[in-house]
Amino acid sequence: MSSMLIACQQTPIIIGQSEKLYDFDHKVHYEQTKYNNDHYLLKIKSDNYEHFLQQSVFLLRHSIKLCQGQAPQLTLLKGVQRFEKLPTTPRPFQSDLGVDVKCVD
Repeated sequence: MSSMLIACQQTPIIIGQSEKLYDFDHKVHYEQTKYNNDHYLLKIKSDNYEHFLQQSVFLLRHSIKLCQGQAPQLTLLKGVQRFEKLPTTPRPFQSDLGVDVKCVD
């Protein structure tokens, strides 16, 4: 029984080290780097154009979760895509969406 409890414990997050994660609800692969309790870097892995809306909703929801009651301040660093209902030209490869998240009062 005690071995099952030990297996369920989370490994501690190392400050400044990126961890690769997956959100099952939004089907988003992302990397999260924690600088302190109020500052994070998120890198959302780009995939297909149709999935862009889910990635955007994930970003907002996850930022609120990270800030635990404080207001998230998002700074988009790279990878912002245009959103068109019906793209008329082939879309080039998009870089990952990089976002700096700061929790403010």
